[in-house]
Amino acid sequence: MATKRTTNYRRKKRNKNSLLYIALSFLVAAIAVGVIIVCILAESEGWFDSSNDVSDVSKDVSNEYSEDSLNNSLITDVSYISEEPDESVENISGEPDVSDISDVSDISDISDISDVSDETSDKEPEQNDKTKAYEDYIGIDYAIDMTKYEQYVAPKNEKDFLFLVNPDNPLSKDFVPADLVKCTNIRAGRPAEWSKMDRTANYALEAFLLEAKHYGFDDITVTNAYRSYASQNSLFTNYVKSDLKSDYYCDKCNEYIDVSYEKSKVKNGKCAVCGEKLRRPTKEETTAHVLTYSTRAGTSEHQSGLCCDMHNLPATTSAFDNTPEAKWLAKNAHRFGFILRYPEGKQHITGIKHESWHFRFVGRTAATEMYERGLTLDEYLG
Repeated sequence: MATKRTTNYRRKKRNKNSLLYIALSFLVAAIAVGVIIVCILAESEGWFDSSNDVSDVSKDVSNEYSEDSLNNSLITDVSYISEEPDESVENISGEPDVSDISDVSDISDISDISDVSDETSDKEPEQNDKTKAYEDYIGIDYAIDMTKYEQYVAPKNEKDFLFLVNPDNPLSKDFVPADLVKCTNIRAGRPAEWSKMDRTANYALEAFLLEAKHYGFDDITVTNAYRSYASQNSLFTNYVKSDLKSDYYCDKCNEYIDVSYEKSKVKNGKCAVCGEKLRRPTKEETTAHVLTYSTRAGTSEHQSGLCCDMHNLPATTSAFDNTPEAKWLAKNAHRFGFILRYPEGKQHITGIKHESWHFRFVGRTAATEMYERGLTLDEYLG
């Protein structure tokens, strides 16, 4: 009996070991199959490709905030423009008055252009060569790194930016620039529509203002850039209404007196020069005067999206003309593809009084030639 029990015990133990061995074999086989599947998936998905580093992740994230999303916010409704003219006589630029600049956006808020320069890294040698060649030509080096900005400051399609917008070359009522983005360093509180600018011009402006910051001019802000046909129409109409109420005309001197600049010529309702009693100007006289500092709808450069007004004053006045900021901007604009559109002494050509705050993008090649030759855009294009 004892021998039979021992034999049965051994048989059971062998059967148990066999089952354990079979289970372990299946487990090992399953692990092997799993490893093979993982390797196949890794190969097909490129998990081990070293080129897919964190920079690709940054690119994907930044693309979520591309200029396309900004384009969708373009506002064409101009209901925010008051039907009544602004009674202030300090504002002459086609923009609302700003009582102070305590809320002006800091220049450091300028966006990083890396989100719109996916191909820049591939073109760095070419861009750097162009920058160096230009620096050698004008004898001035850029203070900022121009690698990301060269393609905007000196675009290959520069001729596309060379056109006039004036009474002889109007834009249609329906014209809206195709590639508007949020303008860099826009002053806080500006109308949303006026806070847009052509994409290429905007990033050239970004470089321009970064360079200005390097030289200590860190409080220059953009007060308006793009304006629609409807906006310009409202503004021009309101300027005429406002000036009709505030300005004077001297028949003896045959002179229009703009009280924004010439208060000293008015003394107790009489002309301080000849003593003649003054009268209010007619609508025709006022309209002719307004056309020296503003434009009718369709003839404003702001509708092109290629220009902007920028300064560091509460409101746009001639007080900006002789500031260090205005002088630096005028002297360096061409290095970034901009021109001072309405320079002093050229009103008989441009039709507009000197505006030290109004800059127009044309591309660096043309801007440099105009600067060196002392030409306006009107003269340059003939």
